[in-house]
Amino acid sequence: LVTNIIFPPPQDGKGVVSYLTALTGLNEEICLGPDAKPLSEALKIIREALPNDAVLVGQSIDHDIAWLGLTAGKDFAYSVDIAEIFRQRTPKVLHEASAALKKMEESGDTRHVPMGEAGGVPGGEKAVAASSMDMSSDEYLGFATKYRSFSLRHVCVNLLGEDIQSGVHNPITDAKYSLILFHKYRNSSVTQLRIVRDALHRAPITPGFVAENSPVIDGV
Repeated sequence: LVTNIIFPPPQDGKGVVSYLTALTGLNEEICLGPDAKPLSEALKIIREALPNDAVLVGQSIDHDIAWLGLTAGKDFAYSVDIAEIFRQRTPKVLHEASAALKKMEESGDTRHVPMGEAGGVPGGEKAVAASSMDMSSDEYLGFATKYRSFSLRHVCVNLLGEDIQSGVHNPITDAKYSLILFHKYRNSSVTQLRIVRDALHRAPITPGFVAENSPVIDGV
């Protein structure tokens, strides 16, 4: 753990209706305690702790990077979003996709490849050379697609056998397991990742916070 910083809400918490402790793991004592640092100081500590060649890994991490005002190539090298590694691509409208694939099969159209990244597909380089069309595009596939993203909890439950959010949320735990997943699957082939994504897609839904708790906490 390089750094773990708590900074107080504006105006020393005046106007805060709830710290949503069950969701954030924070409360007034923590946020206004002696260890809390001003936001400007917290940002300075984070920038100084990051080497220029750092790789930032996390679940939907782009939001955090933007909020912190960090810049790729300046404050760090690049980032990896765990949600994008494991998200599953599916048809937007199942019957339209089925009809498109049937039409391709009947016409002898061999351009279709499994949904996902073109890299690692046998014959991929040859197909790309024969056509300028992006092999991973909806246009190439012949039907519209969408992505289903999975929560970090769902991924950990099904791939690691660990329920990381059975109690109060802890961002340090999230960071730890994001790195575990990254290192475990960083060198996986496209085919291996497709198998993993399909397994996550078929697995029973992992309940989210609202499903396990009241959608209203302290009137919020």
